[in-house]
Amino acid sequence: MRNSRGQVPIRHLLLGCGLGLLLTACSGGEQASAPQPDDVQGHRGDRAASNVYEREVFAAGSNLPQPTVATDLLDCATVGGMTAHCGYQNPEDLVQIPGTDLLIVSEMGEFMADTPGKLSLLNTTTGGRETLTIDWNRAGDAWGDADCPAPEAAALSPHGIDLVVRDDGATALLVVNHGERESIEFFAVAQDGDLSWRGCALPPGDPFINDVAARRDGGFYATHMWDKSVTFEDTVTQLLAGKPTGWVWAWSAAGGFSKLPNTDDVMPNGLALNADDSTLFVNAYIGGRTFALDLDTNERTGRINVSQPDNVTVADDGSIWIASHKHDPIGQVCTLVTQGPCLLPFQIVKADPDTLAGEVILDHDGPPMGYATVALRVGDRIYLGSAHGDRIVSVEL
Repeated sequence: MRNSRGQVPIRHLLLGCGLGLLLTACSGGEQASAPQPDDVQGHRGDRAASNVYEREVFAAGSNLPQPTVATDLLDCATVGGMTAHCGYQNPEDLVQIPGTDLLIVSEMGEFMADTPGKLSLLNTTTGGRETLTIDWNRAGDAWGDADCPAPEAAALSPHGIDLVVRDDGATALLVVNHGERESIEFFAVAQDGDLSWRGCALPPGDPFINDVAARRDGGFYATHMWDKSVTFEDTVTQLLAGKPTGWVWAWSAAGGFSKLPNTDDVMPNGLALNADDSTLFVNAYIGGRTFALDLDTNERTGRINVSQPDNVTVADDGSIWIASHKHDPIGQVCTLVTQGPCLLPFQIVKADPDTLAGEVILDHDGPPMGYATVALRVGDRIYLGSAHGDRIVSVEL
């Protein structure tokens, strides 16, 4: 089928080619179309499910190799100096509790599906997974919007997380939550990792929030990837055209949400603040860059070109660490991986915070883990999480 101008609809092109191929050599022969949005709604229910289904259809038609279950890795053995820490569900993001050997782990639900996940711990001394408890009965003043109600605890669907020692001395964890609403949740953090809910903030509109960067004054920044109400097909059309799909939100208790100037980009993803909260580092995933934003002037002061940068973290020495993907983000997915790791290739890039000059610290394709979404430096090791799979890995620097 062709439209009234004789052009092949974008869904037909996507079924024949992944994103990388479309941007280079795909000529676009006519293919059987993906299900129409209304048909998908009936097949899978709500919009989140329909977008997931469309994504799977696009990947299935790409003719690109798809990761499958690596049965030889299910014993969680160390491979090539990379230590696997198993027992997790999609450990997408990591933060360290200051002064402890504990990492808080965001165990994400299935990407784009808003399914429940959990928050847990990794003990870097024992290498094992530990549980944490959450007290949902808010004690003390609200750290978020005063009228923001508590979420449905069983539906908690964490994504990006950040931890900050606030100006008032409290340690706060901020969590992007997709469970039955799009929100930023605030938690007080105890030294043993247990959490106490302290409030939330609900962004305006219908955003797909990815990551959050917590400020010491109690505010935060969050990336708006795209509008959830837009079909995945239409979102991909924008991405392929290089059109901005989102931006960064700024939030404060006094002013609420406001759009941060000069942050519109092609699928904003991870973000992080430097030590004095003066510079924000933002990853544009499909844009293929990490840029620095001066928060006094709201001007971009530098950039580094990075293939599909996911999360970015700032180490104690100020260096920034970027997890970079090397697969086709539309034509390859982890759907067939029902246990163990999803072995999509990745790189870890370290960059200077002032010049953004970078170097590849790790270039990896194979066991024991792929699809790294975050690199967190802890002492002389880096810990790598993943948006799909059962494990975190750590590597000695």
